[in-house]
Amino acid sequence: MSRLASEAWQTVENRFLKHMNDGAALRQQMKTDPARREQGFVLVAVALMLIALLGFVALAVDTGVLYSARTDAQEVADAAAMAGAFTFINTPSLPQPATATNYAIAVATANSVMGKPISAGDVTATADAARRRVTVSIKVSQTTYFAKAIGIGSADIVATAIAETAQYATGSACVKPWFLPNTALNGGAVCDTECDASKVLINPTTREVTSFGLSKIGQQFSVKPQDPSGALAPGNFYAVEFPGGTGGDAYRDSIATCDSPYLRCGERLPVKSGNMVGPTGQGVNILIGSPPRFTWIAPGQYQRQSDAKIFDLSENVILVPVWSSCGSDFCPDARVKSQLEIVGWAAIFLEGVSGDYVVARLIGVSSCGPLTAPPETGGTTMAVPLRLIRE
Repeated sequence: MSRLASEAWQTVENRFLKHMNDGAALRQQMKTDPARREQGFVLVAVALMLIALLGFVALAVDTGVLYSARTDAQEVADAAAMAGAFTFINTPSLPQPATATNYAIAVATANSVMGKPISAGDVTATADAARRRVTVSIKVSQTTYFAKAIGIGSADIVATAIAETAQYATGSACVKPWFLPNTALNGGAVCDTECDASKVLINPTTREVTSFGLSKIGQQFSVKPQDPSGALAPGNFYAVEFPGGTGGDAYRDSIATCDSPYLRCGERLPVKSGNMVGPTGQGVNILIGSPPRFTWIAPGQYQRQSDAKIFDLSENVILVPVWSSCGSDFCPDARVKSQLEIVGWAAIFLEGVSGDYVVARLIGVSSCGPLTAPPETGGTTMAVPLRLIRE
């Protein structure tokens, strides 16, 4: 072996021995130094904690998504149940329970849950016509995100809502300042057939809505004359005066807005004298537009002129009180000698001012039933006309 090779081999051997000595020293130091001994454990612990932290984040994200989906589904179910139950009021002449369930399904399928459209197969709607109640259940599948890692790719979201309508609507806000005689659609004078149950909207004896009233759903009629020749009596143009609402401006605002007191069955209202042609026209045009923004198609179907879309409600749908002259001192000379008593309510579609009349179509009639006086004077407790319930 040459001298050069011998020196190289010696150098390698020396370095190997040095590395061996350094490794032994390091091992000895780790045995005596706790900090060095724990360095590996800390690394493993941090890794495990990161995995657990990511798991909690994943759980929070998926749980939040599922709760959001549940909220969306519940809102859709609520809206669908309310829409179905509303048909008992809005379209009382249509066949039930088919109308209620069809409306409920239509509203549900027009919505979505977390951006995913609801199909008819996702909706179960049932209606109890006798109890005027509609139940809607929504069941949709919501995709998960992080839960896929543990084999859960989706979760079923279920929401149920129940809505009902009262048989008697005994009070309301946002009532317009016109009164509708019980004989308004009999084709004759107000005092004609005033006590004939076959010719009035509400039976004066039983206080129930009559078949005659239901048969007039959709019929056009005059709510208020604008010409003195059509007045009920001199100075009487089918208008009522709300408490504290005197003057033309207050009358106009009560037509255009909901600036009216809460009225109850059995309450009595004074007649507002005067024609008020200007305030009437102004209030009507502010409320429905000039020309009207919605037009009539059928009960519960109103077309918006801007885009031709069909809605089951519009600003044209208003409520007016119904009063009966049977048993009062109003007839036979058609003069109001006392205040008018509310015996029911008429939902009407206001079409506008046409010639000498304010013209509307009858949508529905609701009677006060056996109620003869407001609650504060000993009458029956008020009902809620449309509401969500929990069994």
